[in-house]
Amino acid sequence: MITRTRTRAAALGLAALAGCAGDDGPPITDEYVPLVTADWTLAAGREDYTCATKTITEDTYIGALRPIGPPGTHHTVIALGNAADGPDRTFPCGPEFGDFWASGLGTDELVLPEGVGLVVRAGRQLRLSLHLFNASDAPISGTSGLEVRRLERSAVAHEAHLSFHGPFAFSIPPDGVPYSATNQVSIGDRTAVAIFPHMHQLGRHFRARVLPAGGAAATTLWDDDYQFESQEFAPLPSIPVRAADQLETTCTWINTTSKTVSWGDSSNAEMCFAILLSY
Repeated sequence: MITRTRTRAAALGLAALAGCAGDDGPPITDEYVPLVTADWTLAAGREDYTCATKTITEDTYIGALRPIGPPGTHHTVIALGNAADGPDRTFPCGPEFGDFWASGLGTDELVLPEGVGLVVRAGRQLRLSLHLFNASDAPISGTSGLEVRRLERSAVAHEAHLSFHGPFAFSIPPDGVPYSATNQVSIGDRTAVAIFPHMHQLGRHFRARVLPAGGAAATTLWDDDYQFESQEFAPLPSIPVRAADQLETTCTWINTTSKTVSWGDSSNAEMCFAILLSY
């Protein structure tokens, strides 16, 4: 029997979101504000990608994030670039990874632990990449992206970063039998604070755990049945990982189609990622 266990933070919260200005820029409030967005339109039955860039003009400290994902938004990733990469614009693109944010269907608000934040320095350029999929028989339009709640600079002791970990080489046979693939990798000396398990429509179970060097008991980050329509980005209770440890990611699928399915960006292909926020 598959166990259903998830590691949860015992207590979460934002550090004081005061409504004062001071040396940290404009007033900080507890309201969500858009960070980067893009408008899009997609024909019936189409799958496509839209990108947008936005240059940040002041240092921005973030303690909570909430995707803007109307129907048609398959997944969202955001990377950090530089203003020298070109003017802000919205344009067609292809599959991309990001080192700042990722979300999927059903991803809700993520509140980071006290003292931890995402940081965008003035002059950096956010690059939003939207994977769009219209399964309906009519055109759809929307605005997708990310909104955030800001922190004061003094509230961020640890700057978090995003990373992707999981197997790429797998082929899921069309026999309706559970099929699993596993990857182990060192992520260096880090402290994990949140995890986003990501698979596609054939995903059935996801597990991620830290295997300590020397054979000590594993620390489970996530072990649960997978739901494509409800992809949670969940906080963790600040789990330390050493460079000698291994992050193990295991995905299980059941291929109900008539063809072998391998890794790919399309909604009709598959992925297996433990997407971590860590510092």
